[in-house]
Amino acid sequence: MKKKFFQDISASTLQVLFNQVLGLLVFILTSRYLTKSEYGELNWSLAMLTFVITILSLRLEQIVVQKVAAGDNPSMMLTLFTGHTVFFGVVFYGLLFLLTLLFPSFFIQHNLLLILAVSQLLSFFASPFKHLANGKELFKLLAIMSSVSNLVKSILLLLLLMFFEFTVQQVIIVFIIASLTELFVSMYIVQYRLKVSISNQWKLSDYYALLNESIPQIGSVFLNACIARFDWILLGFFTTTIITAEYSFAYKMFELCPLPVLILGPVLLSRFSRYFSSHNEDALLEKKKELGFYIRYAMIAATFIPLVLNLAWTPMIDMLTNNKYGAVNKNTFLLLSFCIPFQYMINLFWTIHFAQNRLKLIFRITAVTSIVIITGDLLMIPVFNAKGAAIVYLLATIVEYIIYLRSSIMIKMKDSWESLLICLGIALVSGFFAEYMSNHLFLKLILASGIYISLVVITGQVKRNDRQTLKHWLNNK
Repeated sequence: MKKKFFQDISASTLQVLFNQVLGLLVFILTSRYLTKSEYGELNWSLAMLTFVITILSLRLEQIVVQKVAAGDNPSMMLTLFTGHTVFFGVVFYGLLFLLTLLFPSFFIQHNLLLILAVSQLLSFFASPFKHLANGKELFKLLAIMSSVSNLVKSILLLLLLMFFEFTVQQVIIVFIIASLTELFVSMYIVQYRLKVSISNQWKLSDYYALLNESIPQIGSVFLNACIARFDWILLGFFTTTIITAEYSFAYKMFELCPLPVLILGPVLLSRFSRYFSSHNEDALLEKKKELGFYIRYAMIAATFIPLVLNLAWTPMIDMLTNNKYGAVNKNTFLLLSFCIPFQYMINLFWTIHFAQNRLKLIFRITAVTSIVIITGDLLMIPVFNAKGAAIVYLLATIVEYIIYLRSSIMIKMKDSWESLLICLGIALVSGFFAEYMSNHLFLKLILASGIYISLVVITGQVKRNDRQTLKHWLNNK
């Protein structure tokens, strides 16, 4: 089991790191070589489509992962989920095309929506195959399926830059080719490597039963979509494409920060699902030492990575984007980066609740969070633009964390709140002194790292027996 755990983490790590590097390359190329207006419109269109497609999924992917991990028939799960994505995807595109006829002026202004929807829907059609591999804990194959799109995008965008004209229309064509490749590769792997195929032995009642399990999630799907992209959408309506471009750039960089969550997320969901099939939540209190170890190091990662990025932000980003998104986004990114440690903990709490099928509780928490975001954005974005959106997102994240903490047995574990506050305070102190003591970037990073490491040891966030705790944790998986 220890060997299997390391294999799962290694595969998940490889997938995330490879995807992050490729995604960063795509991100930098498009932000550097598209105009701010083009980049803003592209990201606004992506936000709108992501919002809709997230709702169309009805969060069935999480139900499918949970069921496959628990031993349900993978072919049946693949069939039902694939049928769902294809049906709703085709209906959505048909409605979108109809709207272009009814509201031509809107689609002239937002002329990327219809063609970009092709790329997004192809990726949507590939999702059942990827989530099947996740549920079966085949993380090496999942890594291939999840990375192929960004790999194709990176190669084609580089070729585009070298030999052709780098326009937003050409970029969208690249996106469509990449999504189509992702779909074909995912289908091939599931059918010929996993030996799981779409079955014709199914009943509509089977789909209704699966849908019934997701009913508590349907409301939270809409609310989660609001949390993720409502600020981008409102910025597109209330401000300019340039402001939308600047905020979406800072937000995308912020989304690249939570590496440990992205690495461990697929593994934690399947493992907690199995754990709670034979244990209740109170049993987690017997794992205080191991969970405390995980939380402490998660909080170190969640505060040290943003610390380094904030110190290097202006010179690094202005160099990469030809002086477009560095200095102008410094404060916006700083505000968003405060959310990261809270998000790490929210992910852990959510996974524990979801593995216990506490969907109604998740819905209530998500509802409160989305209300804060919707209300706050409507009030703040027209006045403060991008900074207003960042302030609202930070406030909503803190509120969500507090509610999750109060609703979980994890509140009885001191590390679930103490480590977050300590590491966040250490990062602030380290960053302040580094900024105050030097104007040279390299010296700033050295000073901040030295102060940070010293303080995490002094405050007990790194302990002498951590190595033994890790070995014990792995040996008792």
